[in-house]
Amino acid sequence: MSDEFSFGEPSKRPARLRRPRSQRRSFDLRFLWVAAGLVVAATLAFVLLRGADEAGHQLGDANEQAVSEIDRANDAAAQGTLGRAAVVAQTLHAEQGTFTADLATLSGFDPGLHLTSGPSPDAMTVSYAAGPNGFGAAVVSDSGTCWWLSLDGDGVTSYGSGTPCTGQAALAASDPSW
Repeated sequence: MSDEFSFGEPSKRPARLRRPRSQRRSFDLRFLWVAAGLVVAATLAFVLLRGADEAGHQLGDANEQAVSEIDRANDAAAQGTLGRAAVVAQTLHAEQGTFTADLATLSGFDPGLHLTSGPSPDAMTVSYAAGPNGFGAAVVSDSGTCWWLSLDGDGVTSYGSGTPCTGQAALAASDPSW
């Protein structure tokens, strides 16, 4: 045994010395890249979500407009049904000199027109009321609005809407148009 001391074999790579604390950077650049990536990701998410929000509002507006147009079409159909009832009532008034309340006579003049003395249940059924001085008709639209039409013996037609949806209530119509 020998008293000689040896550090072993020399290193294949030279040792890397650390910089003193005073010369080291105060932050790691990787943190800067991560922070920049997060800012870019947040900006992209904002832009995409903002676009989705605008598209959602446009779709909602389009749906609201479509529903409004459908309601107007349903109202026009109900008003057309009332126009048919007015023609029947005016024709029979011209022939008989009075408004008739006879369901058979009214239905016989226009068999396609559904009449009832009760409330109108749908846009194809006319609720009517007739007396010596007037005729009232009401039809509920699929939009939920009840449309009224009133005829008097002088040939004046009045319009309105309201509840209840009966011909008797329609006799109170007083507007010159819908």
